[in-house]
Amino acid sequence: MTGSSTFEWVCAELEARTHMSKLEARGTVRLVLRDVGLDPSSVTPRQMLVVIERLLGAALSKRKVESAAELCQALMGELAQIGANRAEPHEDTAYDLFARLESDGTRRGRS
Repeated sequence: MTGSSTFEWVCAELEARTHMSKLEARGTVRLVLRDVGLDPSSVTPRQMLVVIERLLGAALSKRKVESAAELCQALMGELAQIGANRAEPHEDTAYDLFARLESDGTRRGRS
């Protein structure tokens, strides 16, 4: 299964900028996306921005990646520059997803 170009880009950047292997980088991003109900094969740049902003730093810190917060800030800046603000009007954004999760008072569990 392949991911969206956004997923692939984030994973490649993590692999290049950290001690993580390709498998570790892809697995980490997949787990973070799964926790919020997003599919790696269809995640959009806008959704990924929110995921990086809110969740990826903690996941990277848990995996002993140094300067995880700074890395996430850099990734967000670069992702924004390569077209992250292009979203379809009908797109369910990550902000929408988090708003639903917060209003439900629940968080999707791991299966």
